[in-house]
Amino acid sequence: MKTIAVLGAGTWGTALAIHLGRIGHSVRLWARDPALCAELLAQRRNPIYLPEIPLPLTVVPTSSLAEAVGATAFVVAAIPSHGTRSVMRKVAPHVRADTTVVSATKGLEEQSLLRVSQVIAQELSEGIPVVVLSGPSFALEVARQLPTAICVASTDAAAVLEVQREFRARYFRLYASADVAGVEIGGAL
Repeated sequence: MKTIAVLGAGTWGTALAIHLGRIGHSVRLWARDPALCAELLAQRRNPIYLPEIPLPLTVVPTSSLAEAVGATAFVVAAIPSHGTRSVMRKVAPHVRADTTVVSATKGLEEQSLLRVSQVIAQELSEGIPVVVLSGPSFALEVARQLPTAICVASTDAAAVLEVQREFRARYFRLYASADVAGVEIGGAL
């Protein structure tokens, strides 16, 4: 299986890390707050955002962006839209050319009104595929392995197929779309 970085240890990032770890991936869950990271390591659960669901052993919390992102197949950005640009700017030097970046963030950048995938693409080296993961979902339901359907959108069809293949589970369906703007705007509403 692949090594995946999940940036953001809030409810959605934690749920995605749990999901990806359960299906066999090696996951590095980045928490911006070192104190939260220490709690995640000590308790093997997220005491603030998802206290009732334990972290699989395949999920390794870290507060180091370089450690989280280094040598990963996927980087999942599950950070608030207002923090995306600054985090991705710090992450960019560590993202390999063969990495796929998955935006799991809803909303728009306040100052520019750009969609999050556009912000991510601006901060990364050209040629790194950016895929959007969005839809009517609830983090707790994903963490509890309840049926969830999500859209995966990108102009890079191969990247969409790769995300579908590597992120799917019997309870987690991913439907492909080339309508990146539609998926992002729909998710932001």
